[in-house]
Amino acid sequence: MFQLIACNLACLMIAALYYSWRDVYLHRKKREQLQERVAYMLWVAAARAA
Repeated sequence: MFQLIACNLACLMIAALYYSWRDVYLHRKKREQLQERVAYMLWVAAARAA
């Protein structure tokens, strides 16, 4: 019985760690993509003004 509970807890912890990592990774990826788009927009605006 204890082995079953320990296995389930281990699986739960692995899943929780993975989903936490994935949320942070996706948030960081979206922020980087936004920064690249803003930088490109500013670059295009500066090229048109010059």
